[in-house]
Amino acid sequence: SLSGIAESSASVGTGVVDILIAFILAIYYLMDKTRLMLIAQGFLIMILKENKYSNLAGILTRIDKILLNYIKGNIIEAMIVGIINAILMMIFGMPYVLLISVVVGVTNLAPTFGPIVGAAIGAVLLLLQNPVDALIFLIFTVVLQTIDGYIFKPKLFGDSFGVSPLLILISIIIGGRLIGVVGILLAIPFAAIIQFLVTEVWVEYRSKKKLFTDDVQTDEGDGE
Repeated sequence: SLSGIAESSASVGTGVVDILIAFILAIYYLMDKTRLMLIAQGFLIMILKENKYSNLAGILTRIDKILLNYIKGNIIEAMIVGIINAILMMIFGMPYVLLISVVVGVTNLAPTFGPIVGAAIGAVLLLLQNPVDALIFLIFTVVLQTIDGYIFKPKLFGDSFGVSPLLILISIIIGGRLIGVVGILLAIPFAAIIQFLVTEVWVEYRSKKKLFTDDVQTDEGDGE
């Protein structure tokens, strides 16, 4: 038992240190982002032709916009869900309002499976105090998540992504298997980026094919 506790504690400690280091690095990257972008831009200009650089810059700008919109929208949505959850819990006089509402809001950041985890954690905590509260909590959580899925998400994200639900589900499963919770969190923007890139490639392919077809028809007409 002591060996297991030591290994678990070491694993948790390593995870906390990794998160702290990542947070510090993110701050330094943001502080120095202008210089880093200029360096990257100069390097790409050196190794790419002008038209290739313009195409790549357009793609990267679009990807950046997708990620920023997703992060901002997801954070706003999680805050709305957490606040509404807190209000409902206070109306019904439930305990652990702040704790459970924070858990519900944070887990809501993860698509599909996150709300289920948040509801389960909240229900277990309330079950220890009052089973009736746990039942009421589960009922209004189902209603809240339904409203969130059909009203909040469309309003916040709109049609900016337009990603296939099947592609999102596949991305969530693959991301979760490969890199865990982070993969689940990034599943929707990753799916949007993949769909965007595939669309760009398809459009470029059709454009080239059309030009090739027009050239062939022109050559045939000249031959006649």
